[in-house]
Amino acid sequence: MTTHSGSMRKIDFTNPTHYESLFMVDAVRKSTPFDWKDVYFERREESAAFETSEHRIDGHYLMVKLSPWSIAERCIDGKWHSETQRRGSMAYVPDDCTHLVRYRQPLGTLCLLTLSRQLVESVAEELNQPVFRGRPRAAQDIDLHLLNSAECLDQELRDGNPNGLLFAQNFGHMIAAHLVMGFGTAAVRQRSQLKTLPEKKRKWLDEFIDANLSDTITIDALARQVGLSPYHFSRLFKNSTGMAPYKYVLHRRMAFAQACLRDDHSSIADISLACGFNDATQFTKQFRKICGQTPSQYRHIESTSFS
Repeated sequence: MTTHSGSMRKIDFTNPTHYESLFMVDAVRKSTPFDWKDVYFERREESAAFETSEHRIDGHYLMVKLSPWSIAERCIDGKWHSETQRRGSMAYVPDDCTHLVRYRQPLGTLCLLTLSRQLVESVAEELNQPVFRGRPRAAQDIDLHLLNSAECLDQELRDGNPNGLLFAQNFGHMIAAHLVMGFGTAAVRQRSQLKTLPEKKRKWLDEFIDANLSDTITIDALARQVGLSPYHFSRLFKNSTGMAPYKYVLHRRMAFAQACLRDDHSSIADISLACGFNDATQFTKQFRKICGQTPSQYRHIESTSFS
């Protein structure tokens, strides 16, 4: 029998009281400390059986399995499903559906993700689906796109979210588009032609990014600069540059850092702040990842090459 969804409270994973009513054990890591907008993410590891009470989740819910094997039973909107979960198996519960899951064996390792209803509706409208109705899916099929996205988000949290809100927004829009195109009541029939941003708008964005490197730069702010929705902007921007917005901004920060290390005598801590990093350790880690050496090594090599 289907439970009437209006009779129970929606669970907001970012609300500590809601969270504790559903989970006995806290997640290994989660996005709550970083105040991600429209996206919640957590990595969960448990070596015991696991069961939730019936609940509704505030937003569109996705589970992506990371460990290789689990057996579960899942009830979505009153309908039961048996699941043999493998690495990459995913479950989807649309906003406002009732949900319950039971693991008779150890839960293992998985990622939980929610997208706000507002984000999914906005992306659906961009994809010519002004009314999006998600189709629930039990964790039976493997979705490599979502597995890759979950692992990227997990690594970002493990590193301390060095790419900031822009990273979460970029992945949120990408996953929402994947959801709309693959899990709606009607698939998108026509794909837009490959389009790019005009050169004038790209130059304007470069100027905006460079003028705000010390601050948080969001996809919403970038999209407003060129009069586009966040999803449409992200798609055109990647077509134009070959990079997601968060990665492009990170590379601009590192280019500015290189110039500072070459041309002035500011401390590395001051340069990291000027590049938008509050943590000099994270700045050094990102600099080494992109430039192949630490800021100190880079400064030393540059100074000796011109001496």
